[in-house]
Amino acid sequence: MMTEFFRFTREPFDRDIPVEDLVRFHNHNELCARLMYAAEHRQIALVTGDTGTGKTTAIRAVMKRMDDSRYRFLYIANAGLTPKTLYRVILERLQIQPKFRQVDNQVLTHQVLEESYQKGRQVVIVVDEAQDLDPQMLAEFRFLNNFKADSFSPISLWLVGQSELRETMKLRILSALSGRIQIRYHMTGLTESEVHDYISKQLACVGEEKMIFSADAVKLIAKTSQGNPSIMNTLCRGALLDAATREEQVVDTSHVERAWMEVNG
Repeated sequence: MMTEFFRFTREPFDRDIPVEDLVRFHNHNELCARLMYAAEHRQIALVTGDTGTGKTTAIRAVMKRMDDSRYRFLYIANAGLTPKTLYRVILERLQIQPKFRQVDNQVLTHQVLEESYQKGRQVVIVVDEAQDLDPQMLAEFRFLNNFKADSFSPISLWLVGQSELRETMKLRILSALSGRIQIRYHMTGLTESEVHDYISKQLACVGEEKMIFSADAVKLIAKTSQGNPSIMNTLCRGALLDAATREEQVVDTSHVERAWMEVNG
């Protein structure tokens, strides 16, 4: 109904928006630049931020942008990961048959990762939802990244998680891993002016050239969402649907308020 009423070309504010249509702002651009640097220089990166701030979106953009012939990305999002299964998962993603013992898989993993680098295709391991991993599991990443007595690493490792991961990394058991992290980036929400630009560009992606959200509606969305893109998407979709239901062409604060009430019960 909303799409037909406003004559959009497709559903707006969709979380599965194509990479080429992603709306990029300062924190997105900064994170992408840092992750590309981490990949190019085979570094460990720690990326944190609240749910919906755009961490995974930035990772998608970097994976799309990097040369596929030079970099191979292994994306792992598994809260049940353990030191024993870590190496099996990596080997299976690389289409290598794992061995039975963990120590053998660790040796084989190091061998395969180094061989891939020597052949000109570096592996980048992305561990998402890392805040759900046990500290013992997080500590294992130090050993995953330990090549030639720590003098060399053929891979880049990205640990991505919610804000509490920053506190977890301060645990004593993780001091060795924390000391090896070269890049740290914490995602924050968009500013009010960026929220306006975000909404405008999202509308343009679905064929709407006019700004159909009132200035006060944009301010309310910025305030209630705290600049969180995921919350903004939900509010904008709800407000547009409410406006379409009432056959009103401009989204104002009343539509946003009703959308917010619906989301929060």
